[in-house]
Amino acid sequence: MPSLAAYRSTFSVECGPYIGPESYNVRAGSASSVTQLFCHNYPIESGIPQADQLIDRPLYRPNAVEETDKNRYVKTYDPTQGLIEPDLIWTYSPLADDTLGTRYVDLEAYQYGGLLHYPPGGLEYFTYDQLENTGLAGYGERFEVLGPFDAPTTHRLINDGLKQCWLVVEVACLPTPLKNRHNLSVVCPWLQDPNDILQVGTLKDYQDRDLIDPFENVVRGMVERDGGDYYLNTGTTTFLDNDVLWLRVLKRAYDHCRAAGGVFGEQSGLFLENDESPVERDWCASSALVIAWRRFAHLLEPGANQRLIRDQAAAGAWFTDRCREHFSAPLPQRTLRRKRMFGPPNQLAGQYWG
Repeated sequence: MPSLAAYRSTFSVECGPYIGPESYNVRAGSASSVTQLFCHNYPIESGIPQADQLIDRPLYRPNAVEETDKNRYVKTYDPTQGLIEPDLIWTYSPLADDTLGTRYVDLEAYQYGGLLHYPPGGLEYFTYDQLENTGLAGYGERFEVLGPFDAPTTHRLINDGLKQCWLVVEVACLPTPLKNRHNLSVVCPWLQDPNDILQVGTLKDYQDRDLIDPFENVVRGMVERDGGDYYLNTGTTTFLDNDVLWLRVLKRAYDHCRAAGGVFGEQSGLFLENDESPVERDWCASSALVIAWRRFAHLLEPGANQRLIRDQAAAGAWFTDRCREHFSAPLPQRTLRRKRMFGPPNQLAGQYWG
């Protein structure tokens, strides 16, 4: 499932120039320190006079040890050296310390030359970056140069975009025995609207959901809102101790996230790099881009005028297409309705029903 890092990569590409995973493989190289970041990989190091391309761009270190080291802006950039200087010094360098394999004793296992040794050709064919373990496969931190938005703003837009992406989920709950009004605030605290409950069915607690479809046993009723709580009112229908209600509900993707390796729905929103959501990457990115246009049109308009990124109308059309593909098409039929009454009404004295 897509992680926060994957969503950030997809969204950032849509917002303008982006240097980072899936576009360019860049990481801190030798001589990097708390005041300078050296990277000899394309496109950071270049013989073209392009110093103005990175200045004032957000610089993000997703794996920084110190939280306050993650976000900086590029103050100066020298493409001939592959040198980037942040606007504020870091607490810790983006280059790991020398306990991870750069000492002489760590190199003793290698032979100086010979085709029969590992690495092929021996150490004489290694570059300094390879010897110091600071190349593309080394331990220097990966970094990203973002577009118009820094990482906190990007993550906020992604999480707000997930609030506009809806999922259909099933929720099991235990009804109150012999009652016809059931509080949903415990099993569905994320419920946004009474109409988000599409279907209600029932099974016995000894029946297997994977063998029996509970929604074939249709439960009629309606969802009522009482202040901040939602109640399922089943009218004249009540339930026994061994009954289990199954709800098919619309749920925001924002409320259906998880930590890496966890269970979907255990947390709301994405915060760590490996936090995941079940929403397809383009759908989330298109939703976040629509919100970005609403909030930061003045930052996106120059790129749209040069036809480097989607304009506001194109972003809205993209989001609409993704909604149609991932939400509207598989939406199940609504069956939660109040029971229909036939025949003459049971009117009591003094009542007028019109």
